[in-house]
Amino acid sequence: MDKKSAASIFINAGILAEPEAVDYVVDKGIDAEQLSGKLLSSGKFFLTKDIAESFSEEGNKIKNVVEVKPASKKSIAKDISGSVKINSQDEEQQNTKTLTDFVAYFNDRYEKIKTILMAHSEVKNPMSVGRLKEAADEKGVCVIVILSDINISKNGHHIVNIEDPTGTMTAIIMKDKNIGEEAIISDEIVALTGSVSNGTMFVNSIVFPDVPVMNGFDKKIEDDVSVVMISDIHKGSNEYLQKVEDKFVNWLKSGEDGAGKVKYICMSGDNVDGVGIYPGQKQDLKIPDIYDQYLAFETFIERIPEHIEIVIIPGNHDAVRLAEPQPAIGKNFFPNITGFKNVHLGPNPCRVELHGMDSRAGMDVLMYHGYSFTKIINAVPSLRVKGMDQPEHVMTELLRKRHLAPMYKSTQLMPSGDDLHVIKRVPDIFQTGDLHSFAIKNYRGVLMVSASTFQGQTAFMDRVGHESNPGKVTVVSLKDKRPRVLDLIN
Repeated sequence: MDKKSAASIFINAGILAEPEAVDYVVDKGIDAEQLSGKLLSSGKFFLTKDIAESFSEEGNKIKNVVEVKPASKKSIAKDISGSVKINSQDEEQQNTKTLTDFVAYFNDRYEKIKTILMAHSEVKNPMSVGRLKEAADEKGVCVIVILSDINISKNGHHIVNIEDPTGTMTAIIMKDKNIGEEAIISDEIVALTGSVSNGTMFVNSIVFPDVPVMNGFDKKIEDDVSVVMISDIHKGSNEYLQKVEDKFVNWLKSGEDGAGKVKYICMSGDNVDGVGIYPGQKQDLKIPDIYDQYLAFETFIERIPEHIEIVIIPGNHDAVRLAEPQPAIGKNFFPNITGFKNVHLGPNPCRVELHGMDSRAGMDVLMYHGYSFTKIINAVPSLRVKGMDQPEHVMTELLRKRHLAPMYKSTQLMPSGDDLHVIKRVPDIFQTGDLHSFAIKNYRGVLMVSASTFQGQTAFMDRVGHESNPGKVTVVSLKDKRPRVLDLIN
């Protein structure tokens, strides 16, 4: 097996493999598929040369190799300068939107994803829908289209309305074609290839925008610093886990077990429990006033060592509009920490570059709270079967579709001429929250982190099908993009 084939096996399995480890696997003739299975069964999502060597030496058994070497009590990160650059727009004005705004929004989405699709080798000489409708019978055609009105006939065929700026027509995907038709959803943009007969397209293949293989695989930061990823703090809730906060802060201050390398913390929304978010919420609140909830959240932030840079974005429980993109939380809610130089307020979604120094690029993190997840999971059968407690699957699907909310009604929208949900540039790390689940997985070089919560199970979560998996703090080394988990519950 050559290095390219071995690397592809690890990538498809969601394992981040260092180049030296791939070289070792190939040189020693180790079965990459068997090694992938052993890694996943032992809960590991990365492969180093040390782990590969242990697999070879111990008769195909993986030793408990230390994931991150503990730091000394001295804080390494304290003596290193940090850099946070928020690259997202922050539209604070909520103007009245018209049909023209929605048209501009979808046109912008179409053009951006069309550009991504045009880079695929399978997409050759795409035609417009208007021209395709005029063709009586033609084979080997290709179109880039928005999907809508997806129906399944009594015979099991997918009948889909497709459109582009030039017109609409019907496309048919025959039963059991197995070309990805089970994963398509309304309003996403794909390329279709096939043939045309009497004004109807018969689809032979579906090309999703997707992420290039080996994207950013070797991205590393020179300094040995880490980022912590958490989400859904929910200050003000009766089920807020104060013991988790205390353990987290004590760990950060200790400088031990990797804490001394922490330079950044990214919080992906729902920082407070909010007020009036759902019927009957008042009885679930320990702190009933929204300003007091944010004061309690500020107290938490004030406990974090000041050398750590903190990025905070909103979620659907925060005091911003529900429609996305959401602006950053207003400074009037943060009277005590607004002047802190280490606190950075960003919108949702948010692109943030961590530790970019001089001419060296930093780690590109895409932060999105994840409010669209529930409806997208319910719309795709394969995701619905996996449920809400495996968020890595819906995150993978959104990377494949290159959009954070591809289905129009998956979240409320504040449309403009720029669709900020399009994943135009592939990130190094993709961080989300909302589902209160926890997951880490690598997809084609993108490290996906569904960050854990500081809130226990609530009656409302029972009603909406969310199961809390709290107290799992994800620590990612920016030096090698390797994750580890600090479990503050067990």
